[in-house]
Amino acid sequence: MPRTSTRAALVATLAGVALLGSPALAKGKKKDPTAPRKADGSSIPAPTPTGLIQPWFTLWDQDVDPISDPAGYGDPEDDFGFKLRRARIGLVAKEDRVKYDITFGFSSGFDAVDPPDSGSIQLISAEGSYKPVKGLWLTGGVQKVPISRDFLMSASQLASGDRAVGSVRMVPGRDVGITADYNTGDTDGDGFKARVRAGMFNGNGDLMGDDNDGKLIATRLDLVFGPGNVYRTWGRVKGATFGLAGDYWMNNDLGTETTGFGADAIFRIQGLAILTEFHKAVLKPTDADIVMPSLLAEAPRLGMSHQIGYSVWMVEPYVRYSTFDDNQNFEDNGDVGEIQGGVTWHGGDDMVRAGLAYLHRTEGGGAETDNDTARLWLQLAF
Repeated sequence: MPRTSTRAALVATLAGVALLGSPALAKGKKKDPTAPRKADGSSIPAPTPTGLIQPWFTLWDQDVDPISDPAGYGDPEDDFGFKLRRARIGLVAKEDRVKYDITFGFSSGFDAVDPPDSGSIQLISAEGSYKPVKGLWLTGGVQKVPISRDFLMSASQLASGDRAVGSVRMVPGRDVGITADYNTGDTDGDGFKARVRAGMFNGNGDLMGDDNDGKLIATRLDLVFGPGNVYRTWGRVKGATFGLAGDYWMNNDLGTETTGFGADAIFRIQGLAILTEFHKAVLKPTDADIVMPSLLAEAPRLGMSHQIGYSVWMVEPYVRYSTFDDNQNFEDNGDVGEIQGGVTWHGGDDMVRAGLAYLHRTEGGGAETDNDTARLWLQLAF
């Protein structure tokens, strides 16, 4: 099917499901006795449309020469002008025992090292969950691998409008698989809470199925004390809140084996939010008859991120320092750091955000590159 026809079909499907689930059409309509039912006898929850639009405007950028300025981690090579960083539309629903999320979207490249297909609309998530017992959710489909607080935070909740270079370059991302998610304690209370997530995934990122026997396994443990949300930074909390987490993953893909682990923490009190994150991964070549390994020797990788911000009135000033080293055995331009400072304005009950950011990039080894940038960004989320 041509790409334009596929996009039209996706849009029509989303619009049709949203209309069928809208209260205006559901009102007064007789219940279909053949409709799918949950354990309590009611119908599957009706969907709520969601969306995210995030345009960027690059005010100034140092690397304006595409020939003499090589691509680097964390640098999208943006020049003066506009671009659409993210655009998403989806349908979500949640009730006592059932929830689901179907989201399509577009994302421009995080950096010029591995840009996405130009103009491509992709399936972001397609996951369905069921709660067999109190506190336990089983989720299957295209979903986030439970690694890294920075990655697990919704893109719409990031103070800077984008993720740290270390988490983007190291975290497995999204994949097809199944996850068990268990919570202890009162999730809305201010006492101690624990959350354990464990999952198995294809490990190749292909929505159409796996192409080898290797699998990606991942597990994460969250410990939380306090009433605040530990997966966002905006807003004031009613009491001191501390979240600590550790995670581990292993992916036996064709030609390459990856093992990684990490830890992250967040502390919130009143308007103050402090985040820190550390991840290390080791890539090893493996014997494979049908593909060449993506590397010829063991490559240890390291990524870190530290951020501090404060919510006051309708603004959130912040500073973030993040690093990524693609191979600790060498000192070269694969060792990068980024210092980002900015301020984000929150309006419309946080449905609208606007931010101003300055990014100073450094090279830990190899040749220094002039690649600082300043940007304005806008976000509409519903």
